[in-house]
Amino acid sequence: VPQDIRERKGAFFTPRIWVELSQKYLTDYLGENWQDDYYIWDCAAGTGNLLAGLTNKYHIYGSTLDMADVNVMHERIDHGANLLKNNIFQFDFLNDEFIPVSKGGKLPDSLYEIITNEEKRKKLVVYINPPYAEVSSKAEKGKIGVNQTNTHSKYSSILGTAGRELFAQFIIRIYSEINGVTIAEFSTLKILQGSAFLSLKNYFQSKLEKIFLAPAD
Repeated sequence: VPQDIRERKGAFFTPRIWVELSQKYLTDYLGENWQDDYYIWDCAAGTGNLLAGLTNKYHIYGSTLDMADVNVMHERIDHGANLLKNNIFQFDFLNDEFIPVSKGGKLPDSLYEIITNEEKRKKLVVYINPPYAEVSSKAEKGKIGVNQTNTHSKYSSILGTAGRELFAQFIIRIYSEINGVTIAEFSTLKILQGSAFLSLKNYFQSKLEKIFLAPAD
C-alpha cells in the first residue's frame, strides 16, 4: 500500500516481532490452551498480519474495512493460511450494525451468537492493532471521516477530545456494546495517561492485566 494512503487511513502492518510477543503475553495471561478456550476477533484485521501464528482456525474471526483486504486474506487462505474464509469478512466496525448474515447483516452467525451471549462473550478476545488516524486541527476535521463515524456521533459526549483518534472509537464501541470481552490491543499510551483522554478514561473502567512497551520508532 502506498505510503501516503497508509498515512491517510492510519493503516500499517504489525511487525512480526510484536505479533509474536503479543501472543506470548496472551498465553501468559489466558493460559497455554487459550486458543482452544477462547474465541478471537480482529475487527481491524487489514491483511491479517495479527492473525499469523494462531492455531485454531475455527475460533478465529477477522474483519476489515476494505474488501480488497478481505480478498488478500482469502488468497492467503488458498495458499495455506490457517483461517476459514467464512470467518473473514468485510465490516466497517465504526459504522456498521451488529447484524448476522442470516438477517441481512455482515457478521457470521456464529460470531453474532458469541457477542450476544453473555457467557460466550466472556470467552471472546478482541485482538486488534487499530488504525491510527488522528484529527489534530480544524483544518484536518474531515480527515478520512475520523469524526464522522456513527461511533463518534453516538459516544461523542464520552469520548470528548479522544474522539479525534480512531483507536479510541474502537475502544469505546467494544467496551460499550460487547462488554465483558478481553481487549488485547496495540495503541499509544494516551489511553492510560493522555490528558485529552480524561473523559474516556473516567468511563472506560477496564482492568489492565499485562502490558509491554515498544519505542515509537
